[in-house]
Amino acid sequence: MSDKSKARILGNIRQALAARPQIVAAPPHVAYPDVIPLVAHPAASTAAAPLTSAPPAPLTEVFRTALEALNGRVVMLPAAQVGAWLLELARARGYPRALSWEQAYLPVPGLVAELAAGGLGVEQGALPNDPAGRAAALARWEQIRLGVTGAEAALAATGTLALRSGAGRPRLASLSVEVHVALVTPDQFYADWAAWLAALGPEAVAERLGTASNTVLISGPSRTGDIEMTLTVGVHGPREVIVMIVT
Repeated sequence: MSDKSKARILGNIRQALAARPQIVAAPPHVAYPDVIPLVAHPAASTAAAPLTSAPPAPLTEVFRTALEALNGRVVMLPAAQVGAWLLELARARGYPRALSWEQAYLPVPGLVAELAAGGLGVEQGALPNDPAGRAAALARWEQIRLGVTGAEAALAATGTLALRSGAGRPRLASLSVEVHVALVTPDQFYADWAAWLAALGPEAVAERLGTASNTVLISGPSRTGDIEMTLTVGVHGPREVIVMIVT
């Protein structure tokens, strides 16, 4: 940087500082003797009032309340009924195919085989490395409207799903589809992000999150207000998020 440019920049800074509003110092604290502290109020009772409170709601219900406030949906079903429910959803919506995580990462045994036997085409696996194969796979996957995934955790306070992508867990199953169905079990619910990380411990956090190609936090359907502050759903991600609690 030349001396002339440096002088111009410093001059602009000095000019801006000179024109800034002056901050007026706060007045000194004034004590008002006619204000009686609450603890010394003569009408205050010295007896402690009994504390009564309802037991805390289960984390699954806290999660449901938070997610439904974001226009998400929660369904609770036994594992044996999940496949039939997904097949009926696909039929009702006219979805011939689903983009899914591999069976090892889904909490319902035999689910992928059941969906395939029921006539639903299930796409899985990783994108090819070669440009032509990758482009062809992306073109095929981008036409799929239903995504089925598992999850790392469900964070109750905000109705948030934590998804870790990688081999066998394609991120597009939760990002490029119209309807995202995430399968979770009751033991995957935590109060919030901090509680989940604390439960994992430093070593597990480094292993799970540090080795993931991508970690996504999802709170309800995709929404944006970029254009004229008009809320639009489903532009950058799914229009519908359904969390299936598998019992």
